[in-house]
Amino acid sequence: MDDGEVPGGLNLAERIRRLANGRNTLDVAQFQFIGLDEIRRTYAERWSEKRERVGRVARHFISRRIAQDDVLIAGADGFLLVFGGVTGYLAEATAKQISRELNAFFLGDPELGGVQIEAQHNEMSLEEFTLAFGEAVAAAREQDQRSERERSLANLPMGYVPVWDAQRGALATYFITPLDPRTREPLGWDQHSHRHADMDELKLNQSELAMRALFSGEGRALMGVAVHASTLNTPQSLARVVQAMGRFDKRLARYRILRISGVDPGYPRIYLEDMMRAVRPLADRVAIGLSWMEADVASVVKLQPAAIGFTIPPRAPGHASLRQDVCERIADAVKLARAHNVKVGVEGDLYPEDATRFMQDGVTYVCSPRIWPVQAALPAAETWPVARLVAMAERMTAA
Repeated sequence: MDDGEVPGGLNLAERIRRLANGRNTLDVAQFQFIGLDEIRRTYAERWSEKRERVGRVARHFISRRIAQDDVLIAGADGFLLVFGGVTGYLAEATAKQISRELNAFFLGDPELGGVQIEAQHNEMSLEEFTLAFGEAVAAAREQDQRSERERSLANLPMGYVPVWDAQRGALATYFITPLDPRTREPLGWDQHSHRHADMDELKLNQSELAMRALFSGEGRALMGVAVHASTLNTPQSLARVVQAMGRFDKRLARYRILRISGVDPGYPRIYLEDMMRAVRPLADRVAIGLSWMEADVASVVKLQPAAIGFTIPPRAPGHASLRQDVCERIADAVKLARAHNVKVGVEGDLYPEDATRFMQDGVTYVCSPRIWPVQAALPAAETWPVARLVAMAERMTAA
């Protein structure tokens, strides 16, 4: 039986406690890979790929040879098997037989012939088991929960949000975004209540696939990925970002933009500084997304991001006083940013006249699905002149 949740909602720890009911000891088998150092040296840079396959093959092999009540837990260097139906000598014999058959299977595979595993059987009280393997059980459960989240996220379609460059008169940048599977519109993602690391990792991986597909032909474009501040401010999730970006094609580095999002007004600058330091070796261009109500823009532009961006509240275009307040704040931010050679962008449900106003105030990048719809596939950069936006604004005003 594979580890994780089972019908009825029992998790790993609860299943193991139930196995211990009415018994003095648990029968536990440890399956550990041997000679891993030599195997790592043999596979070199291919080791991570091979290790994944070895683990997948071994888990499938063992799962097919154990009983329904047995609990199999994947670990860093092997597997832990808690027997539910057999004890003592029978449990030990079962473990030895599984290891012999698995090693024979590995020897028969040209790609995995150097891999071997050994089994060790122990009888342990529940307290001894918890002391020895409690952390492994907790880690396995966390991994299962993460895998379940990844499976649900993997079914989300992705879209590409165009960003207009007013200085160049072009749609040259596209930010990847999850789409609602029903409407194919950008998914409403609550910036405060969701865990972001899984989504950020998914966007990074999918963006790389999209870039490789585009660049395999004649098309070229800048690819943007927004990564939430909470992801970059946690060592564990930051490591996931670093690992994902470490697999990127380095030849495409100059075409990537990483934007730090979810930066609330007054967000500690020391945290932002640490994030910038962590991701700059991975991305040539790093931008920071800010609230339009951010009072201290100067301290952010001093960090020298490639750009800062502001999300315009949806009610602003139709609310005269709020619209004026937003425009004045953005214009002030442009002046501050210009002194540090930092560009400014805005995004929101903007009409052509709003985009024209921001452009006239010195904003370089404008993003509005109302003007530039979300694309289902990553397109190549294209010319989109300023005159076209001005003409759209004039037609809407005349109407």
